[in-house]
Amino acid sequence: MRDLDWSGLSKRERKKLVKERKRQEAIIEKKKANFGKWIGIAIIIGVILLGGAWVGKGIVREVSKPLPGKLLADLGREHIPQSQWEKFKYNSNPPTSGPHDPEWIRAGVYDTPQGDGHLIHSLEHGYIIISYRCEDQDKNCLDFVDKLKEKVKKDSWKFILVPRPNLDTNFALTAWRRIDKFDLREASMDRVNSFVKAFRNHGPEQTME
Repeated sequence: MRDLDWSGLSKRERKKLVKERKRQEAIIEKKKANFGKWIGIAIIIGVILLGGAWVGKGIVREVSKPLPGKLLADLGREHIPQSQWEKFKYNSNPPTSGPHDPEWIRAGVYDTPQGDGHLIHSLEHGYIIISYRCEDQDKNCLDFVDKLKEKVKKDSWKFILVPRPNLDTNFALTAWRRIDKFDLREASMDRVNSFVKAFRNHGPEQTME
């Protein structure tokens, strides 16, 4: 208040001048507070936008990630007797779609081969099937099969492990119209888990089993 010239001012004028000066100072302080408030809000919005962009980028990256395995042509879903589906020429080994038996294979670990017509019906219900072929003396291959057996036993819902003597590689993952074939060198539980996560229960016929 030292910059004020009090000379020639009455007491009333002085009070009025002081009051006005305080009002101006209050306005300035309020503007400063509002400015700081808006700066804080802008920072928060910026952080949210950056975080949203990062999350969105991750979602886009995840959505755009190619699905495991290979998509095959749909050969239909007709129910036919075994005498007919045994002669049918499917478009993959193991098959992933096509005419099949009215009966399907239930979840679990199988030590003997099962009919394609029954397995295809399981795929129609959204099952994942792991087919394998290992030589008796191939310990590494059989060890991986043991790991697969443990997984299927622990997580058996719509999940089948079955030997396939005529398989042209060591392992094949199949779902409805999807197949992923690989040998022992490419085998990993991560590969199996990704396939199961992507396709289990995604068959054209949804069932409660």
